Amino acid sequence: MPPSASTLLNRFVVKAKFRHMQVLVKLAEVGSMRRAAQAVNMTQPAISQLVQELERLLETDLFFRHAKGVEPTEATKELLPIARRILGALEDGAENVANRLQQQGGVVRISASPAALGGMIQGKLDSFATRHPGIQVNIWQTNDTEPLGGIVNGSVDIVCSREPDVIPEGWVFERCVEDMLIAVCGIGHPLARNSAISASDLGRAVWLQNRVGSVARERFEQIAKAHGWPQSARCQVIMHIPELTKEMLATGKYLAIVPRSVAIPWFETGAFMELRSEIDTPLRPLGVLWERGRAGPATSAFVAHLRQ
Repeated sequence: MPPSASTLLNRFVVKAKFRHMQVLVKLAEVGSMRRAAQAVNMTQPAISQLVQELERLLETDLFFRHAKGVEPTEATKELLPIARRILGALEDGAENVANRLQQQGGVVRISASPAALGGMIQGKLDSFATRHPGIQVNIWQTNDTEPLGGIVNGSVDIVCSREPDVIPEGWVFERCVEDMLIAVCGIGHPLARNSAISASDLGRAVWLQNRVGSVARERFEQIAKAHGWPQSARCQVIMHIPELTKEMLATGKYLAIVPRSVAIPWFETGAFMELRSEIDTPLRPLGVLWERGRAGPATSAFVAHLRQ
């Protein structure tokens, strides 16, 4: 009879080691005992022993052995995301503790939406690093649709995003940047040379499409319906990633609806421009979500810098 979840949990807590997780991940990546041993600086017999220990804990095979190496079983595929999260948390913890022990200025962990990266953070990191050389800044991009994920799992000190519908208990939101949807094109687009742009001009252009359900997509569909724009006005490449939108716009063939905050760094290159039109639509402001009452000096310093 297979072991229960509670039995497996108890075995992991009592007997599993971080080394088991490291070997599991590396072996799944390289598919070879020999190469995995080289990667983690162990002998091949030691790698094999660790895999066998983990297989005994789980009471199942973790790898299929064949002439060319090994291949993960379904059980391993279920375990790999967990092992990677454990190792990732260890790496973050080691970084943070090392920073404290070296008596630097502290650590601040920031998650930011694409809009917040362009409208709030880009252009300010160098000045912060110059002013606060002892503070370590860890920053990563989150999705506009899930800005509060880091708060739930306790992995962030600051969330830079649009103003949320619900603010978690103990956290506050400070507005920093007003924002709006705008139409954008590359400077090689025919409409870039027009001083006055009509709805008919926009309807004859080809538009990059935002994801279904987004504010930008809803605004496009609203205007397209109001003016009877043809289906040919829609490019069938659906955009979710700002850098890919930027790449397509650079060809001079397309228009796109994006938040001005996202496009600000594009305009600075001189290769893109904003088209004033009825597309323009106010958006929720961008700002900082943080635990003001419990924030450490590093977090407070970064928020103060964003305010400026």
